[in-house]
Amino acid sequence: MKNLSSQLNQYAKRIYDSFIIFTGSHPEKIEMLAQAGSDRKYYRFYYSSKTLIGVCSDNLEENRSFFYFTRVFNSLNLNVPELFYVSDDETVYFIEDLGNVSLFDLVLTDAKRGSFSPVTMSLFKESINELVKMQISSAPYIDFSNCYQISEFNQESILFDLNYFKFYFLKVSGLVFDECKLQIDFNILSHNLAKTGDKFFMFRDFQSRNIMIKNGAPYFIDYQGGRKGAIQYDLASLLYQAKAQLPIEIKEELLNHYIDQVETYIPVNRIEFVNQFNNYVLVRVLQTLGAYGFRGLIEKKVHFIESIPFALENIRSILSQTSEFDKYPELNSVLNKLAVTDRFQPKVFEKFTVTITSFSFKKSYPNDDSGNGGGFVFDCRGVENPGRYDQYKKLTGRDQEVINFFKEKTDIDKFVGNIIKTVKPTIDNYIDRNFNSLSISFGCTGGQHRSVYCAERIAEYIRKNYKIGLRLHHRELNVSEP
Repeated sequence: MKNLSSQLNQYAKRIYDSFIIFTGSHPEKIEMLAQAGSDRKYYRFYYSSKTLIGVCSDNLEENRSFFYFTRVFNSLNLNVPELFYVSDDETVYFIEDLGNVSLFDLVLTDAKRGSFSPVTMSLFKESINELVKMQISSAPYIDFSNCYQISEFNQESILFDLNYFKFYFLKVSGLVFDECKLQIDFNILSHNLAKTGDKFFMFRDFQSRNIMIKNGAPYFIDYQGGRKGAIQYDLASLLYQAKAQLPIEIKEELLNHYIDQVETYIPVNRIEFVNQFNNYVLVRVLQTLGAYGFRGLIEKKVHFIESIPFALENIRSILSQTSEFDKYPELNSVLNKLAVTDRFQPKVFEKFTVTITSFSFKKSYPNDDSGNGGGFVFDCRGVENPGRYDQYKKLTGRDQEVINFFKEKTDIDKFVGNIIKTVKPTIDNYIDRNFNSLSISFGCTGGQHRSVYCAERIAEYIRKNYKIGLRLHHRELNVSEP
């Protein structure tokens, strides 16, 4: 086990050491789990035919909220993971392993099959039952001063989410709108929501990714952002999760099931409840678009960029079901513009197309307008740079003088040959599988010489050997060839 410990990064090493303190033994195996939107690091520990999840996070305030909520929920026998251990500095903790299957995984499986299965529907309803129980029955036992940063989803919090959308998505997207009029609508909407409805425990991020299925029952994770608030918000998060894309009839059935469950705890005016729900659906979808704008359009994380079209589909769905937002003229105008824009839709090619791009690493990676993400990115900076010499500084990798330099003074063609060996199997595979597109990008310091030369050579190879679509784009030269 000593060798295993020596191979770990700083976070895993901290969790490893805590594991020994907690169990008095060494693990048989450690498995790093995929990271979501947070900075928390997750690891699965195997020992004595058992497993548990180790978590490492330096956000003490968030950790303490998670510990507090978990202890309250465990005491009420709610379906959340058991908290086994917390390190003295509160940066490492161990929780029950709920497995690898989320409700979202089942939704995706159903989507591929083309139908919503009775098993998935049953799990949604059971998740709603457990959610209502958590929201309403736990509220009297919760001291909301233990919430992470925000104790109540009040008007200020609602405005924060709406402005998050405005600054990180709407302004970045380039859509035209009147900011003053939109802010007036935001103020009125947030005021109307804050002054009405019952407030209980609000999960805050209740989506099917955070519902794990263990032994056929739903368990909840990632509730550390919980606070006091309107319960409709959590249902909006579940039913309008962007990539889940639940059919409208399923959403309606689950909404009615949710209201039925709430009525077992408190009296409900169903018409008012649904109106409140529709408003919180909008707030949640706009907050999600803000997150996609920040993580995707600004930080260039492909997963979030890919999710934008799904969120926009939710806006189209909202507008088709209610005229509630006519009372907010500028907001309604923005929503309708988003509903018809095609600037975030993946580029659809009539036939399989390879997009080859040269670029400068100094100016970020190139955008992928296919929406698929992935592809190849090759770093050409290991090749000698002709741009260091005065006679080549104003030339590019397309000019004969630079081409001669590469052939006479570098082994760049060997580099290109190895790239061809790398990309050819993928091109062949994508053709066989009827894929739509593939991106191959080349970066260098300035995006002028080495990356341009390599992009030209790969384009030349593909033209000679395949009858497929090809787009060549030298970004820093502002040159594009269909």
